[in-house]
Amino acid sequence: MAMILGMDTGGTYTDSVLVDPAARRVLHQAKAFTTRQDLLCGMEESLTRLGLDAPDALALVCLSTTLATNAVVEGQGGRVGALLLGYDTSKPLPAAHVRRIPGKLDIKGRVVEDISEAETAEAVAAWAGQVDAVAISGFASVRNPVQEKRVQAIVRRVLNVPVVCGHELSSALGLHERTVTAILNAALIPSICELLDAAERLLDRHRIRAPLMLVKGDGSLMHAALAREKPIETVLSGPAASIVGGLFLAGQTDALVVDMGGTTSDFAQLTRGKTVLCAQGAQIGGWHTQLRAAEIATFGIGGDSGFRLQADGTLAVGPQRVLPLCVAGHYRPALAEELRTTPIPDHYTVLEEQPFGCYRFLRPPRHRDLTAHEQKLCNLLSDGPHTLFYLAERMQTDPEQLGLSALVRAGVLQRCGLTPTDLLHIRGGMARWDTAAARAGGQILADHLGLSLEDCTEQAIAAVHTRLRECCIQAAASFAGAPLDLADPAVQLFLGGDCGAVHTQIGLNRPVVALGAPARAWLPAVCRKLGTQAIIPAHAEVASAVGAAVGQVMATAEALVRPDRYHTGYLVHTSWESPWFARRDTAEDWAKRTAQEQARLLAERAGGGACTVQCTVQPTQSHFAGETQFIQTKITATAVASPQWAEKE
Repeated sequence: MAMILGMDTGGTYTDSVLVDPAARRVLHQAKAFTTRQDLLCGMEESLTRLGLDAPDALALVCLSTTLATNAVVEGQGGRVGALLLGYDTSKPLPAAHVRRIPGKLDIKGRVVEDISEAETAEAVAAWAGQVDAVAISGFASVRNPVQEKRVQAIVRRVLNVPVVCGHELSSALGLHERTVTAILNAALIPSICELLDAAERLLDRHRIRAPLMLVKGDGSLMHAALAREKPIETVLSGPAASIVGGLFLAGQTDALVVDMGGTTSDFAQLTRGKTVLCAQGAQIGGWHTQLRAAEIATFGIGGDSGFRLQADGTLAVGPQRVLPLCVAGHYRPALAEELRTTPIPDHYTVLEEQPFGCYRFLRPPRHRDLTAHEQKLCNLLSDGPHTLFYLAERMQTDPEQLGLSALVRAGVLQRCGLTPTDLLHIRGGMARWDTAAARAGGQILADHLGLSLEDCTEQAIAAVHTRLRECCIQAAASFAGAPLDLADPAVQLFLGGDCGAVHTQIGLNRPVVALGAPARAWLPAVCRKLGTQAIIPAHAEVASAVGAAVGQVMATAEALVRPDRYHTGYLVHTSWESPWFARRDTAEDWAKRTAQEQARLLAERAGGGACTVQCTVQPTQSHFAGETQFIQTKITATAVASPQWAEKE
């Protein structure tokens, strides 16, 4: 019996499932903590708990991950040098270094300024040791990629780093968005290679010879070798895999899908059994890209979202992810006593650092040495997590002056705090980790609010429920094209449980498929208040891993037929070549044929077997003063295939 191993490496957990594709059922599942300092450790523990005893029976291994998304959001990717051909920009770019070099095309893709090999080589050589990858983006490169390809060859001769071109990732116009996409892709190469290296070591250690594939942001699969070149396509991989897994597990064709993880809650819609894709490209971490991905609304509320006292004394939850105190106490059992006994200065005013906050050492910084002050802090944390006030006392400084936030942003330290997961331990609904540490942190919060621990816990739980209801409403309204103001009186009534006109207006009369490890504890109560049904299928807590295991390969190729400059013929613009034809029908026939061939090749390269190809033709014309003028014809070929192992079966 051929089986598929699905794995999801998330921000909090690494999940594993064993799926029988013929019977369409999950055979086994397992969870382990994601170990960011060494991904292999968490993957090893998850696979060991799965109890795989017949590695030769595996036909395929599929991964989904939120690591690429988190790296973009947290700004923790590699250092990128961006080479701009034919334009300058004052807009911000997510690159460490940016330089404009000679070379320019017109909008038709004709060369109007040649590149300078000497100047390009000089610019790139100056980045030696300062960049981990290079991104190249040229004006109108999607009309003719010739200059980007020539610059790419020069960079490869001069620097031994990955090189990414904008035309390789998108065929759409939108120069700034394409540049951002290329830079983010280059920045993610170290992160995705770290994940794939760990996965390949894991498979080798367990004598697993099955091919390795990753889930893309649109829910389809790609071969691991291709993911090393195009890691940007794995952004939103985890949420997209959850949608596919939710569809597989719940059998719903029209629903709002909610995947509540440790860091975020991701919302998507299923319509007639299909995932809706972003019309304009995904937006990640504030950057607008040209990434083809599922339309997903992401909110910073999850099982590991940190509670915080605000300056006005009110309690808020998220969007920052922290390590739950109960888990921190598991790593260092003495933490609960330290939380109870370390004195909090009477004059302490909550600014950025929370009074129940603790810190844990993860790993040294990647691109610099620690200062003496930072090294002393890290030495103090060598035996496990400690409280904010313990560190301040030992460092003999004010808590807000420790410089901890910079070390958190650099990935050196991890912030620990009170979370929804801690609330479940305090109430007794969960006992997986250290309840004593959770209660000690909860008592500190209760003292600051002037409440009993029980009343404080209920207030914090109510804050989580309210925030999740707000997110459900905002996501559903966005998908329905009817954005709502949370301050609107009708919406406030809805939040309070009055399911009136707003309920149907935003589509919450459909069921909610609730996925993710925290979903069972939180979302049924939220859905009852919203007047809708919560469906929590079996294996909901590992839906992303299931989605990875049951995905398909999908590849798209586009061609654009347009009149040339003097309307004496027609140019076909593609990412592989740009030929000229005297007749429109000849140009369109060539474009359809080669786009289908290219889609098949891309699907094959992504790991697909025999495929079906659909081709859409969209002509555009203008009508003015009784005359019709041809503008362009857009041809899109989409190939869908099962992974190659299925064809062999």
